[in-house]
Amino acid sequence: MDPRISKQRSALVLDQPFFGALALRLKVLEDPACRTFWVDGETLGYNPAFLQTVNDLECRGVLAHEILHVANGHCFRQGSRDADRWNDACDYAINPIVKQAGFVLPVPHLDDVRFHGKSAEEIYAVLTQEARQKEKEKSGGEPGAQTPGGQQAPANGVNTPSAAPDPAAPSSCGEVRPFPGLDKSVKEVEWKVATLQAAKAAKMRGKLPGGMESMVETTAEPSVDWRAILMRFAQQVTSDDYSFAMPNRRYLHLGFYLPSLHSPAVGDAVFVRDSSGSVFDETQAQFAAEIIQVAEVVRPARLIVMDCDSRVTQVQAFERGDPVELAPVKGGGGTAFTDPFRRLEGEGINPAFLVYLTDMDGGFPEAPPSYPVLWASTTPLRRARQAPFGEMVEVII
Repeated sequence: MDPRISKQRSALVLDQPFFGALALRLKVLEDPACRTFWVDGETLGYNPAFLQTVNDLECRGVLAHEILHVANGHCFRQGSRDADRWNDACDYAINPIVKQAGFVLPVPHLDDVRFHGKSAEEIYAVLTQEARQKEKEKSGGEPGAQTPGGQQAPANGVNTPSAAPDPAAPSSCGEVRPFPGLDKSVKEVEWKVATLQAAKAAKMRGKLPGGMESMVETTAEPSVDWRAILMRFAQQVTSDDYSFAMPNRRYLHLGFYLPSLHSPAVGDAVFVRDSSGSVFDETQAQFAAEIIQVAEVVRPARLIVMDCDSRVTQVQAFERGDPVELAPVKGGGGTAFTDPFRRLEGEGINPAFLVYLTDMDGGFPEAPPSYPVLWASTTPLRRARQAPFGEMVEVII
């Protein structure tokens, strides 16, 4: 280990015990093959040539940066995402926290006010959407197009680069790599526990940096599979029950009139897709796949899929047994949630349930409907606007 790394790690233990305690959990490896620094949940690697280009304060800041990658679970959550874009999203997520804690980062580094307080997954979705928008413009789209949120795409800058940076550009602070071991779930839990313990110890010493407590609480929250919740919500209306209307034939010849297990027909199932542009393509595609899955499992009498921005822009209906081929999302205006409920009421449709995919930023109906509603929020629930009725689930893609 380079003496400077050892010195700055010791400084973290003394001056920033939260970071110091977590730094000691990582093996340090000299790696001339990497460009800057990297971390994978087990090892912290560094390029000695790059280390010589930063001063002591910047070295300490980069160490804190890499530690936060693991503390935030970035090494365990990449999945099938593009590695370069995931790395940029993770940097956008933690660099403001690192600087708020009093550390200095090498210049240039990724920091965009649009992404402050957002998770790596949220940022990745924006980066992906804006990269696709750039590709459309290159292939003949109109220049100067707006982003899906309705805002003009930002210009390049040192600390606020475009949301689709050049993958060949060197990372200023290092990279986050997937955890290499087979016991990923175990290691992830171990890091969550270690992060909570480090925060508690630092707080007792009065040395937990401002803003870190909220980050630690978010990191410790258990992850929930929104797909399982969606399926559970849909299936709860299809519960089997015993009924005397259809007696059990197995016992009729014995003179016993016993109930049989009866599966009542499921009514209409309604899914509403927010088409205002605030729900990005990747999320819409996954949600469409789940709509089809629910339809196959639950087999509602009719599947109704609405697109809605400030009003309903498209309605698709499929009878039971029909192949479900969903058209692309249609819309792009503002956001209001009232029109789908008003249309269902006006047409006398009382569905078995309704699922609404949205970022929760819009106007709600004044009165709740008589049927169950599930709000699939693309905004983390801790920041999302609370629905006045129904259940809410956080959709993470």
